[in-house]
This record gives sequence, C-alpha cells and structure tokens, in this order.
Amino acid sequence: MRLALISQTYPPMVSGISVAVRQLSQALAGRGHAVLVLTASDCGRPYEQDQEGVHLVRLRSRPTPSRVGQRWCWWREAEIRTRLAPFQPDLIHLHDPLLGAFLIPGIAHRMGLPLVITAHALPENLLSIASAPPGASQVGRAALWALAASRSREFAAVITPAGYTARQYSAHAGTRAVVISNGVNLERFQPFPTHPDEGRQLALRYGLDPALPVILHVGRLDHEKRVDDVMRAAALAMQRVEAQLLVVGDGNARRSLERLSRKLGIEARTAFSGFVSRDGDLPGLYRLGRVFVLASRIEAEGIVVLEAAASGLPIVAVRATSMVELIEGPACGFLVEPGDLTAMADRLVSILVDKDVQDRLGRAARSMATQHTLQRSVELHEALYQRVIERARAARPAAA
Repeated sequence: MRLALISQTYPPMVSGISVAVRQLSQALAGRGHAVLVLTASDCGRPYEQDQEGVHLVRLRSRPTPSRVGQRWCWWREAEIRTRLAPFQPDLIHLHDPLLGAFLIPGIAHRMGLPLVITAHALPENLLSIASAPPGASQVGRAALWALAASRSREFAAVITPAGYTARQYSAHAGTRAVVISNGVNLERFQPFPTHPDEGRQLALRYGLDPALPVILHVGRLDHEKRVDDVMRAAALAMQRVEAQLLVVGDGNARRSLERLSRKLGIEARTAFSGFVSRDGDLPGLYRLGRVFVLASRIEAEGIVVLEAAASGLPIVAVRATSMVELIEGPACGFLVEPGDLTAMADRLVSILVDKDVQDRLGRAARSMATQHTLQRSVELHEALYQRVIERARAARPAAA
C-alpha cells in the first residue's frame, strides 16, 4: 500500500501524537509499505528527508506558544496536493484532530482519496490545554463535539487509541470508532537491564542516589499534565519513606515545578532530567524507577503508561479517561480520585515499602503491555487500511 500520514507533530517535536505517528509510520515502512508523512517543520523552513524508510515532508511552520519546541503549520490545499500527487497514495491517515479535521476532508474528497483519522484527543483535552474558564469550556466543548459529529461523516473510518475515547465519540458525536492502541515496542521497553551496572550508572548520570528507590514521572511539563500534583503527592510520600523523585520531560511549567520542589522541601531529592530520547536513556530510566506516577486527567491512551507497564513498573494514576481500562482492569497499579493527593501518596508508599506488591503489580503491568504490542497495532491498521481502500475502489464505478 501507498500510505500518506498527516500530522502537525513529528520528532524531534515532543508529544504523544508525534511518538505514535513516528512508530506507526516506521513500522509500516518496515513491513514493505510506501509511507509519506506530511508534518510541520521543526525549524520553520520547509525541507524533506528520509528516515527509517519513511519520506518526511516538513512544511513551513510557526512556533506554538503554549508548547516548548512545538511548531504548527496551516494545511494549504495547493501545497498538500503538490506533495501528494507525485506520491499517488492509496489512502490518507490524518493525525490532527482539530485544524486537520476541519481542512483535510475537503482536500481528500477533491483528490478522490479515502481518508481515515485517529482521534488522539477529546474536546476536553483541547480545552484543558487552552486553559479555558468553566463557562467557556462548556460552550467550547459543545461546539467541538458538534464539529466532530459533522466532520466524522467525511471520514471512511475514525480510529481511537482506547475504548474510553471510542465511547465518548459514540455518545457525543454519534460516531462508531475503531479502537486501535498506539502500541508499545516491547523490545525497547522491557524490565531487564542491558548490563548489570545500568541502574547505578543512570542514577549517577541524572543526579540521583543509587541507593534510594525512584518515584518516576515521564511526560510534558505543561499545566494540563498536573505534574504539580505528582510532586505534592511524592513530597507527602517521602515524609514517610526514603525515596526520591525523577521528573523526565520538558515544558513551559518546568521552572515553576523546580520552584515548587524547593517550596515543598524536596529539592535535594528531586531530579529534573529535561527531555530524554526514546532512542537513548529513556528505556533505562523506566527500569530505574520503582513506581510510575501520573496525575494527568486528559490521556486518550497514555503512551508513557504503556511504556512504564512494558518496563514492569507498578503504576499510580488518577481515575480518568483510559486509565481505568489500562490499570484497574489488569490490576497493574492503583487509581485515586482526581485531586486526592493524600490517597496518591498512600498508594505510592504502599508500593515502595512492599517488594511483593512491587513484583506482583510489575508482572501484571508487563502482561497488560503485551496486549498493546506495536506489531498488533500495525497489523490492525493494515487491515483497516485495506478494507477502506477496497471499499473506495468498489465505489468508483458506481459513482462514475
């Protein structure tokens, strides 16, 4: 198949969508498909390059004020047609649930190309990122769901990465979505160190005490991820048990979070690593952790949760979005109510002080991750693409 993926973000820009699009596009290319990715340029100017069998076309872009290192582009029809026409794709897969969902369907229709979309975000997610006040949030939520309902009819298929997201689309947009996990690479993210001294070396490299257990958080450091809740809960836990906190990632909130560590009195036991590549130390940092904690209430699936689980880490998260199906059902960690930092601290302590609990939850986490393999994700995408392409081809004679 000849497949064109369209996404506002792609590495080196950092987001869950960029990770999902990169691993999907490279896996598809590795299975023999021709893959083109149209994305915003990471440096502003347009350019093209080939990576791991994927042809990347990076379009002229401008900075995204609310995100560190992020850029975005306006999808111009003439430019998209110019880029797609020589490639002659069989299908377009859109990964931009806002601007792309508004502009790309018309372009695809005029080019006679079937179009599918992955809904990586819900209206609530987008409004949380925008810090919309409550009144505006209600109006905005209704407007965004109305947009989703109207646009969904223009897609040959709507994909969501988790059952929770699919149920929301069914309830609010009247859309039956296909659930396909973003998937996780079980070879890259696994519980076993690459060498016996891996943990000690990583601890020293990132300013940690090799003798103390690590409470780990991985993700963007932006307000909607609620990393301040993680830090407050970790501070409560560290009053009762010897431990340290490692915060992996970067974002607009990093400086305020560093100040918060000083205010909470945990500066000496908290390390901020900045961005760490998945091709570099990140898999080892997951293995360095004793427990993974997440306070975000907006995860459509939570790639970092899958990576932590694949690494054999128990997980503490809030009862929101897809966390129930990922954590509570497989019994690979604990959920607490949003904002209940005392309960979050209690759960962290219960894991940190009990090796049997760590091992039991860690095994369950790894088992959960095996249900979300990257290989299975790619196979499900391939099967869906094939069905959509065949339906589009069958419809052409009738329309002629």
